[in-house]
Amino acid sequence: MKVSLCGAGLGAGGLDFLGFAELASRHGFDGIDFGVGGAQAAAAQLGGIDAVKARLADWNVAPATYGLDVEWRGDQATFEQGFAGFAERAAFAAKLGCDRCCTWMPPASNRPTAVWMEETAARFRAIARVLGAHGARLGLEFVGPHHLRAGGANAMGSEPTVWTIDGTLELIARIGEPNVGFMVDSFHQYTTGATADDLIRLGDARIVHAHINDAPAGAEPETAVDNRRVLPGDGVIDLPAYVGGLRDAGYTGYVACEVLAPEPVAATPDAAAALIRERLRALGL
Repeated sequence: MKVSLCGAGLGAGGLDFLGFAELASRHGFDGIDFGVGGAQAAAAQLGGIDAVKARLADWNVAPATYGLDVEWRGDQATFEQGFAGFAERAAFAAKLGCDRCCTWMPPASNRPTAVWMEETAARFRAIARVLGAHGARLGLEFVGPHHLRAGGANAMGSEPTVWTIDGTLELIARIGEPNVGFMVDSFHQYTTGATADDLIRLGDARIVHAHINDAPAGAEPETAVDNRRVLPGDGVIDLPAYVGGLRDAGYTGYVACEVLAPEPVAATPDAAAALIRERLRALGL
C-alpha cells in the first residue's frame, strides 16, 4: 500500500495544486488526493500537462485519486450540466496518470428509496462508462454515522439510502459496470460495525481508495459524530485491524488520512502533514 495526502485537517486551503503536491513531497507521501480543476489550472500555469507530470515526477508524488466533480445528488438538470464536460476532465486525469475517481453517498435523501436507487444507479452507470473508457475506476464511499441517517439528529433526508457495505454492493450490482468499487473509510466501518473480514471479502478488485481516521474517546459506533474525527491513534477505533484487513484483502492502492474536524490538526499545513505522516508510519504505512 501507498500513502496519499488528503486536504482534510491540514488547513491548506490556500495552497494550489502544485503547492499541495510539493507539501506532500516534503513529508514523504507517495501521492495526493486532488481536484481535476486544480490540476488543469497547474497545466495552464506551466504550459501543459507534460510539465505538470514532470514536476510531480521530480517530487516523486503521484496523482492518487480525484474527487468526482459531477453533482449527481441533485436534480436531473444539475446532473446533466455537470456531466456535460466530464469526459474531457476524465481524459485529462488519465493523461496525468490517475486511474481512480471517488465520491461519497448520503445515507438518506428526500426521494423515496427505490427512486433514489434507480436514479443513482443510472447516473453512476453513465459516469463509470466514461471513466472506463479511460481505464479508470469509480470508488463509492458509504457514510455510516447514525446521526446522518433517516430519523437521525442531523438526518440528510427523510428516506434511507445506502450506509453499509452490503447496501453499497447492492447498488454496485444495479450499476452493472465492472470498474465500480468502494472508497472505504475507517470511521464509516466503525459506525456500521464492519470488520477486517468485510474488507477481505471485498478484495483489491473492489477497493478503489481508502481513508483512515479515528473516533474520539467515548464515541461509540452509535454516537460517533461525522465531523468530530481525530488523528489515527488518538481515539478508539482498532486501526491496526483496519490496516491489517486492507493488507489481507491484497489492497495495492493508496491510503489517505482524512480528519474531518472543526479545526486543523496542527497550527500550519507543514506541521499537520508531518504529524499525519508520523501517525501513518506508526501503523506501518
